[in-house]
Amino acid sequence: MTDYFVIDAHVHTYKTPEIGRQALSGFDMSGCCGTPEELVPIMRQAGISLAIQCNMTPARSMFEAAVAGLPPDRLETDRSAIIGKLTDRVRRRNEWTCQSAREYVELVPFLSVDPIMGREAMMAELEDKIDNHGARGLKVHPGEGHFFPDDPAMMPVWEMLAQRGLPAISHSGPDIANPNPDYTRPRAFASILERFPGLNLVMAHLGGGYYDEVIEIAGRYPNAYFDTSASLPGDKDGRPLLLRSKSLTDEEAVELIRRIGVDRVLFGTDYPWFHPGQDLKRFLGLGFSEEEKQALLGGNARRLFNL
Repeated sequence: MTDYFVIDAHVHTYKTPEIGRQALSGFDMSGCCGTPEELVPIMRQAGISLAIQCNMTPARSMFEAAVAGLPPDRLETDRSAIIGKLTDRVRRRNEWTCQSAREYVELVPFLSVDPIMGREAMMAELEDKIDNHGARGLKVHPGEGHFFPDDPAMMPVWEMLAQRGLPAISHSGPDIANPNPDYTRPRAFASILERFPGLNLVMAHLGGGYYDEVIEIAGRYPNAYFDTSASLPGDKDGRPLLLRSKSLTDEEAVELIRRIGVDRVLFGTDYPWFHPGQDLKRFLGLGFSEEEKQALLGGNARRLFNL
């Protein structure tokens, strides 16, 4: 337990252990499977008050798998039907995320959309889940979706969020589902941050290792934020995971976060890939002042997400 008000700004939840383990794709270093029934007791034991559900549907990957075996003469006729089914999958996933947040007060629902759905379907889904189901923000993964953040299809999405004062969280940095790292490196978000100054955008994973770009973006755009998910993993003894040899050391982490700005960084874990209790234990041991820890562990997220 901890005396701080802690918000885990980046978790993923799944309906069943089987779905969660499939999403982990063998990278289950934490021993977790990703269900709310598993996560919430972990949070309570660790002293984590709230967690932001950054759930998403890998629509692009599903689309490519669906069309891979189609003959060319069927591709055009079947494409709309496939996209319709994928859009339904996205809707059901978002609805389940919102429902799980109603069942567990510790969970905060973010919804997800993808340009492959089409502009009209994306906007309708945003409005429905925000207005009728309690979604508090948006999670996107441009790498998985094979689009740049300033894709024209995303412009009305960013505009709506900015107008409503709702935040967005995006994957940033490399990813196994990302064919082009340029989709999600921090500099890819610069034009969005400039065009929509009212949009508060969190780049996950401390920018995925592009630390020079992170510092530059943070210095230029006051609406740019970062979370620590998957960047500061802790093993059961609170030390960096040996499997994450490129992880920041404790000293490097403190220096980097202070250069970014303590008020611009949020504690996050990327559960179930990492264990929230173990990651929090390591974070509590970092050389921040009490005031800095209060901001990083919960104060910044509470302000940014209006919690």
